[in-house]
Amino acid sequence: MIIRLSHIISQNTPSYGNKDRVFIRDNSSILKGETANTTCWVFSNNHIGTHIDSSFHFCQDGKKTFEIPLEEYFYKKVATVDIPCSEAKLIDVGDFDKLSSIDDNVELLLIRTGFENYRNDDKYWNNNPGLAPELADYFRTEYPRLRCVGFDFISLTSWKFRPQGRESHRQFLCPGGDKKSILVIEDMALNEAYHEFEWVVVAPLFVEDGNGGAVTVLAKKREL
Repeated sequence: MIIRLSHIISQNTPSYGNKDRVFIRDNSSILKGETANTTCWVFSNNHIGTHIDSSFHFCQDGKKTFEIPLEEYFYKKVATVDIPCSEAKLIDVGDFDKLSSIDDNVELLLIRTGFENYRNDDKYWNNNPGLAPELADYFRTEYPRLRCVGFDFISLTSWKFRPQGRESHRQFLCPGGDKKSILVIEDMALNEAYHEFEWVVVAPLFVEDGNGGAVTVLAKKREL
C-alpha cells in the first residue's frame, strides 16, 4: 500500500512566521463554458507547505535542488521516531539518547511530534518546536548513512528560538569541511507514518533557483 507523507497545497497552507500565502485562482473553467479547467498558482515564498531545503538555501556555494543526484531522493532504510511535543522547544541530543530503536544504517529519519495536529492553529507557526544545531553532528556520528531528516512541524527553526534555528540550518545543510549535508523536509504529514516502510521517495520541483521548494513524498508500507 502506498501512502502520502506530504500535505496537499491549498490557500489555507500555513507559512513560517505567518508571512506568506499560496494563491489559487481559475484561469479557465468548464463550468463557465470554456474548453478546459486551468488555474494560476502563486507562491509568495517557495518554502511553504511540505517542502525540502537544499544546501543553497543557506550557503551560496551549496548544491541546488536539481544538482543533487536523483538517487539521493530515494530511501530504503527509513525510521520513524516519536518525540511528543505540544509547544516550542529545541529537540536535542538528550531526546534521541532516550531512543534505542533507530537502525544505524538509517537513510531517512522521520520525527513525529504530533504537532501536525495544530496545523490549523496559530501556534503551528508561532509556537513550533525546532531541532537544536548540535543534532546535525550527532546524527552524522550515530547514523553515518543518514541523508535526510523530515518532521511534522513547520520549520527546522522554532519561532521562539530563531538564532539557534538559523545555525541549525547551516549545520544540517552546509556544515563545511568534509562533513556531508543532511537534507531537511519541513511540514510533513506524519500522522499515518506508524508503519515500517519498504521505501520512501521524495519528488521535488526542479527550478533553476534551486534553494528548495514543494515536494510530494510517497511511501510504501512494508508487508507483514
